Amino acid sequence: MWVLAELGFSDGVSPTTFNYYIKSLRKLGIPFKWNKGGLGSRKLAHYSYDHLMELSLALLLRVYGWLPDPVISGLVRYRQDLSHIYNRAYTESRIGAGSPTHVHGPNRATFRMTGLYLDLQIHYSGGKLVEFGPPKELTPFEALQAFAVADMSARTHLPLNLSALSVRVVECAQNVPNIRKRSASKRHSAGPSNIGAA
Repeated sequence: MWVLAELGFSDGVSPTTFNYYIKSLRKLGIPFKWNKGGLGSRKLAHYSYDHLMELSLALLLRVYGWLPDPVISGLVRYRQDLSHIYNRAYTESRIGAGSPTHVHGPNRATFRMTGLYLDLQIHYSGGKLVEFGPPKELTPFEALQAFAVADMSARTHLPLNLSALSVRVVECAQNVPNIRKRSASKRHSAGPSNIGAA
């Protein structure tokens, strides 16, 4: 919860409201399968890198108003594919497929894009979601190309810089403070040791 709040996903709502929303996502299978990770018991949930990435992605989509039930179902259905992409997004944030792409504009203006991007392939028709997935990982050039040629009447959700999100998740998870639970002081972290876990 501290990591998600630090990423800004709880901005504008009370801790109680945010906690309730996270519990609501868990009932829908985000980021755990039913009765896994402590769901349905009194045990504390244990979050891996993949769990934090799935939650962060769901909350990011919610921020932009793109989290109807079919999208939640899609995140669950493609969980294994997305896990592979989450891990590549971190390990290749600046190398391999995520190597920098330099974009040149008029008057010598330039900017640089790095990291792996995620295209969930969300398509709408008549204001209704008609297609989700399969998720695709894109290089910076492919992400820019997808943006430039997108049919905005059918695609309202463009590629996300997943590497940027993954790096922030790991940085925050490595700096979780000691958080007291009742009388015991416990430390919860997704740490770098979980990078690459399925």
